[in-house]
Amino acid sequence: MEAAALLFNLKDNINKIIGAFNSKLETRTMPYNVSIPLEVDLLAGILRLHGLNFTSATTGAKRLEDFQGWFLQHEQQATEVMHHVLEDKRAYIKTDQGTVLQKEMLIRRLEFFNETAHTLVVMMQQKNLKSPKHHIYPYLTSSVN
Repeated sequence: MEAAALLFNLKDNINKIIGAFNSKLETRTMPYNVSIPLEVDLLAGILRLHGLNFTSATTGAKRLEDFQGWFLQHEQQATEVMHHVLEDKRAYIKTDQGTVLQKEMLIRRLEFFNETAHTLVVMMQQKNLKSPKHHIYPYLTSSVN
């Protein structure tokens, strides 16, 4: 998917992810409580380079809800910054792993939210269709269909 389309769908993807977490979908065996806060922090780091400051002390996947609230308040500025980053082919960011194009860093974050939203939507559809469980985890105490 093109970067512009990923940016256009960011708000919807965040809504889908939060909707899935607020549904009865079983997510305890998934890595989202670790990966979502990391991705939100990386996205916030890109925005911080351009003067937009998002911080959250919330742990786990709930940090995405904090980001959603902040994003809705600063949507126009954040979108303008992301458009600018996507158009700038020479801006770099220093990371622990080395120097990376800001554009590439942003595209990776947008792709993560797109893929996560898609995965969770598919899982919710399977659950609504009463698809059988692929694996029953013995250490989960509640039986979720």
